[in-house]
Amino acid sequence: MPARTERYHLREPLTWLAAAVWLWAGQVAWAQTPGSSASAAENGSLGLKAGEDIPSERIQEIYRRILKDWSAGETERAPNELIELETSVVVEGDLGTRKTLLKAEQAVIHQVGAADLEVLVPIAVLHHEAYRRMLDRGARGQATAMSHTRSMARDLAILYREQSGSEGAALVSSRLLTSLGGLLLQSAQQLPAAEMFQQAVELDGRNVAALLGLATIYEKNAQVESAVKYLRRVLEADPENAEGRFRLAMNLKRQDQMAEARKLLDGLTASTDPSWVTPLAYQELARLASDQEKPDEAEKVLRQALERFPDDARLTIQLAAVLDRKGEGREATALIARILASPSSREASSARYLYNTVRPEAFAEARSFLAENSRSRLPVLAQALTSQADVAITEVGR
Repeated sequence: MPARTERYHLREPLTWLAAAVWLWAGQVAWAQTPGSSASAAENGSLGLKAGEDIPSERIQEIYRRILKDWSAGETERAPNELIELETSVVVEGDLGTRKTLLKAEQAVIHQVGAADLEVLVPIAVLHHEAYRRMLDRGARGQATAMSHTRSMARDLAILYREQSGSEGAALVSSRLLTSLGGLLLQSAQQLPAAEMFQQAVELDGRNVAALLGLATIYEKNAQVESAVKYLRRVLEADPENAEGRFRLAMNLKRQDQMAEARKLLDGLTASTDPSWVTPLAYQELARLASDQEKPDEAEKVLRQALERFPDDARLTIQLAAVLDRKGEGREATALIARILASPSSREASSARYLYNTVRPEAFAEARSFLAENSRSRLPVLAQALTSQADVAITEVGR
């Protein structure tokens, strides 16, 4: 049951992502730089050495052992063992070593998958976890091994959906691709992240995290029309999604659709939602008023905002600027002095940063969903591995 590598493409022209390619290339080059302080087999327990010539049969034996540890609930040990195996077998610049590893792992997956298709889920999640840890460690000089284990997770997810054909399989696969996309986005790899999100959306059109991730990439690359399209899909799936509403308002402003943008911002400021989105909505409402030469309205909005968020530095500075334009310099100066004297107010100014960064919690639901679905299938994987061992013993006895 070899995992097939499918090529997926964004429905939109990919020329807009040309600017993102250099980020991806830079990340790969960084990953290939030797001299990482982290060991390739950090916390590994297999005793393997990098570049060791391991026969395919031995790779299969070790891979089965790792799967057995994973099925037994060794959630710390098994991913580290997988990293140790894959980074030992794969040699940078030698594609033959990656092919050897791939064929060996596929042989084991084919055998255990023949017993029960559901084993593909925990195996895919194992590779996903190994990839996440490699990213966390900054595994330099191991770009090929990282790419391999990420591809294994992706291909197993797609294979599971293709072979099962069920709605549940589509949801599981979509969440795994979403989480991979989030990891890529955190690593500034926008192009492959966009491809992961697109695949996830194709499997589940109401996957909010994937839709929002895809829309954010379009937004960051000034593809406003595409961003608006996907943000509208976010709100179709989750009408109260605050981040989706705010991002849609921002992109509608860029399209000069001010009435709808203002309506969305008004709704966000009227909400009791205490999240980072609300002060940003106040900022943008005040900016709209200022742009329309309505300083009194801007002042009113900002004073209301500061009643709710008194320590927000950006709101305070923005109010000071409006007052200064109105000729009320004394109060403007007092506001700036208050900001300079209050370190806590600076800490509260992170909303804009959150808007412009990738937040791990955006993909927490997907990862929780994956963890639950993997755990529920671990007994199935354990049984499949036991059955294969029994068959091997019987064949030897003959």
